[in-house]
Amino acid sequence: MFHQINEIIDINLKLIFQSKNQSLKFSEFKDKNGEKLGKIMELFQLMENENLIKIETNKCILTEFGKDIVENGGWFEHLKKKKEKEKIKTGETKKHKLTKKPKKKSFSFLTNHFKNILKIKNKT
Repeated sequence: MFHQINEIIDINLKLIFQSKNQSLKFSEFKDKNGEKLGKIMELFQLMENENLIKIETNKCILTEFGKDIVENGGWFEHLKKKKEKEKIKTGETKKHKLTKKPKKKSFSFLTNHFKNILKIKNKT
């Protein structure tokens, strides 16, 4: 299901990019077979939420981000790069947690213990 949605997003991003004024009417969106999709507001809203298009009255206008996606390989390439970045970020977070040295509790424990001994000694 997600693959189909991503495929439709990719196809229509390219259609908008190639169209005059880089905008398409809702009725001009197509499926993978080139058939008109009809007015599927959820798709348009999803694309708008991803900042790929801006919805105006009865058409969708390509955003700069959407244009950048098409020029750099399309929606699938964008998703692939996004996944790789998340993987790297997750790996760095795990690496950071593993290499982060734990606070030395023993030293502070010893100094507090030593202070307590001195207090006791000074009282006697």
